Amino acid sequence: MLNKTTRPYRWLIFWLWLIPIVSQAQSFHQDIEVRIADQRLVTDFCQRSDMCSIFGIEFLGLPEGQLPHDHLTGQPIYVTQLVNFPGVIAIDSPGFFASSGDLGAGEVVRYQASGHLAYWRPELQRWTLAPPGTQIRLAGGLDLQPDQSCGDILCFPEVIEGFTSYHRKGIGGAPSLIVGETQPDGSLHSHLDWFLESDQGIPGGPAGAYMVEMRLFSEQHPVPSELLYILFNHALSESEFQQAVTARVLQPSIDPVRTDKLFDWAEVNFPDLFPHPANSFIALGYYARCYQNGVCVGVKDDHIFATGGTFGAGIVEVGELSALLSQAGL
Repeated sequence: MLNKTTRPYRWLIFWLWLIPIVSQAQSFHQDIEVRIADQRLVTDFCQRSDMCSIFGIEFLGLPEGQLPHDHLTGQPIYVTQLVNFPGVIAIDSPGFFASSGDLGAGEVVRYQASGHLAYWRPELQRWTLAPPGTQIRLAGGLDLQPDQSCGDILCFPEVIEGFTSYHRKGIGGAPSLIVGETQPDGSLHSHLDWFLESDQGIPGGPAGAYMVEMRLFSEQHPVPSELLYILFNHALSESEFQQAVTARVLQPSIDPVRTDKLFDWAEVNFPDLFPHPANSFIALGYYARCYQNGVCVGVKDDHIFATGGTFGAGIVEVGELSALLSQAGL
């Protein structure tokens, strides 16, 4: 059975040190509740009393009783706060939680990282991409590595610990790792470790809010869940962080009218790339259009992205939305 005993011993000391400090400061904690519905894993805010928790909602600047959901996609945003320690800026929340019977026995739950590292620039009052050289690294996820060194016909795979990094250009490291394995009764409670640092591993980054996305799945339920978002506060005051949250929850992060005008302009001026008029739609957090030549173009976090056709199989950053609107005279 997989468990977190594979995490290095030094992290036990680290988190024992962290717990009393975090409890003394204003913080946010929203466990990600995982269960099965319609033959796939689904996630939601944890609002039960059996070991999972959700607190700090009252500090987010939202209307009373409203939980944070992304305005564009409607998907949940789990909010947490990075803690500044000597030599490290990190947090181990949100946790992943399932009650007895929510999942199958021995179900190995994995995450699938996607997207890029979004960043709230407090001086500009808008969401954009994280500064170059800044990343959030997710550590503590596990994976299974084949091992034939035991000398038998069949050897048990070696359990190894990996990491995933989110940066402005996408995902680095392992895009998918194991969150944990359920108990015989189908329950799960697991925490991973999030670090804010440079791409050289130096702790820290500009003050602001950071947001990442992922999905969850398992071998028994391989269809990934809908997107979920995790939003981190780093060195913002309560009022500044409320601006970042409400800009994502209460306001549209994309102006569809101006964006559609830009798409229309691109179809007229670049017919080789965008050969015909197309309808806009929302998918995976992008406001996008797709074309018969395989090209898709989308707007997210004040930037234009493209994939397919001339752009290749990956998702390519084309440029800043505001700059392209200006170029098009819009």
